[in-house]
Amino acid sequence: MSTSRPRLHVVYEYGADARPFSASYIRLIRPFTHPRVQAHLEVSLDLRYENQPVDLVILDRLWRPDVTLERAGELVQRVREQGARLVYALDDNFFDHGLEDQAEAGTERLQLVAYLLRLAHGAIVTTPALRERLLSYNPNILVLANQLDERLLVGRSPAQLAPPRPDERLVLGYMGTFTHDEDFLMLLPALQAVCKRHPGKLELQVVGGLRAEATKKALADLPVRYLYPRPEEHEYPMFMIWFTSQMRWDIALAPLCDNPFTRCKSDIKFLDYAAIGAAGIYSQSTAYSATVAHRENGWLAENTPAAWEEALETLLANAELRLHIARSATRYLYNERTLTQRAPDWVAAVRTLLA
Repeated sequence: MSTSRPRLHVVYEYGADARPFSASYIRLIRPFTHPRVQAHLEVSLDLRYENQPVDLVILDRLWRPDVTLERAGELVQRVREQGARLVYALDDNFFDHGLEDQAEAGTERLQLVAYLLRLAHGAIVTTPALRERLLSYNPNILVLANQLDERLLVGRSPAQLAPPRPDERLVLGYMGTFTHDEDFLMLLPALQAVCKRHPGKLELQVVGGLRAEATKKALADLPVRYLYPRPEEHEYPMFMIWFTSQMRWDIALAPLCDNPFTRCKSDIKFLDYAAIGAAGIYSQSTAYSATVAHRENGWLAENTPAAWEEALETLLANAELRLHIARSATRYLYNERTLTQRAPDWVAAVRTLLA
């Protein structure tokens, strides 16, 4: 290890357009470019490793769209030849990802993840559950929970959050990547019942989240509005500025089906919803149970239509409770889960991996 600041190179995951994925921004790029982290670490980031003289190389998830075991092996060898340590960064449980694992592409992906986990000096993951799932592949795994970069948040302070006027429609909101149709359909019966009971009083706003036309068709009778950022706002940093400046949701929805894959998920949606000052309803799952205090900074609902309907009706009828939850969630975010608060965690993790 160098005698000055530890030298770190991040190889982030990217798509066919050579741009980093949102998860790469959240888990690696934004944390390691934060001023409070860079004050203690010498950091470089790229979509490849070119034999830079560094102490530590962090490789992100599946790395590149044309990744192969051979390419990954070449990178591992170059890191070792330079005398650096390789750390693997993961935020998903690829080993329990349903039917995809049975396909040829899924099998190759699993082989790659297992290969990198076994050869890496250590790993960084986002949840204790994911750490437990991966320990058999590598015993040196650190948990770094997701945090938000406060520089991207155009939010309101808890004191600025206020209940809507009586003549305003209440807004329900849902945001996510285009892989959550099953999750959303789970709460559809509750949404249909609640919207029918309050005609003209509600609006459902959806940002991303739904891919299948059949899912959108199932929502046709609801007062739904799909919101899209401009093309230049699709990449994560600009998206978060757009999302936190434009969304004004009274109640935010975070359904999550329960299975071995989702049990390793993080609470990132809680952080996103707290950033816009919304009172969130979350599936009672390992992803949220450690963060969400029921009726304090969120509402935990079992994965049944009756439980979600109860949650919606309670929060719709109780503006004071909605405001209390929203303020508590926002306060928690800014006190506990922003990069400016958690920067020492990232520095400590690097020093631990180099120790």
